[in-house]
Amino acid sequence: MSYDDDKRELLKLKQGLIEESEIIKEEPNAADKGKYEVKGFKNKVANFFYHYKIHVILISFFTALTVFLVYTTVTKERGDARVLLFSDDPEVAASFYYKSYDIERALEQYTPNYDNNGYVHVELFYMNMNAERDANYYMADQAKLYGELRSAVAYMFIANRQQLSDVLGNQSESKGFEDLSALYPDDPNIVDKYYYHIKGTAFADAAMYLESCPDDLYIAIRSKTFTGIREYDDEMAENHDKAMEILDNIVKDNKINPIVTEQSEK
Repeated sequence: MSYDDDKRELLKLKQGLIEESEIIKEEPNAADKGKYEVKGFKNKVANFFYHYKIHVILISFFTALTVFLVYTTVTKERGDARVLLFSDDPEVAASFYYKSYDIERALEQYTPNYDNNGYVHVELFYMNMNAERDANYYMADQAKLYGELRSAVAYMFIANRQQLSDVLGNQSESKGFEDLSALYPDDPNIVDKYYYHIKGTAFADAAMYLESCPDDLYIAIRSKTFTGIREYDDEMAENHDKAMEILDNIVKDNKINPIVTEQSEK
């Protein structure tokens, strides 16, 4: 066939004079090339996973992760009490890294089972407030500390004097801490009205901290009258009362949950 024959045949097709041409065969649509029909349910499922297995794996992973995070958040039990542990002294703050477990275990000996679940747990939140270390880590701990102050769940603080003064401000203005000297006038460990000195006490012994406990380490209780951040409510009152009861047990060495602890380095 010549070029002119093809041209004439194509013209006839376009004018509708003929419907098919034996000379010119219509090429299949490029989009249809390579297409095939998959028959059968099992084959269709297998074909789907063959083409989209990466998508299915990723969706399944992130779905499972989301379900896990939601489940742990919903089912997580809050501790019987929360205590904040922090210092800006480089050596003291570093020592908290390995002593926080012993301090938490000691606190639990003096803490009632407030939620009546048969298990006493104190949430001890440790923050390194040494401003000389990496700025990102310091700012993260600083944000964590002030976030805790805003939430007002923790009413017991364990820290050095300067840090305790810094977090709630001047006592004469903020009235940030309870006056412990009014409650325990004869206790020699009460310093400057607001601070319970830990070194050498039964609590330090319970925390296996008799020898290495820094001299500048105190317990203070956030006051009901603290004029800070959020309005006082029933939950805050409950948290305050818990902290006061735990401190009372510490001052009187009333271990209501004596536990056998493994000896750690003092």
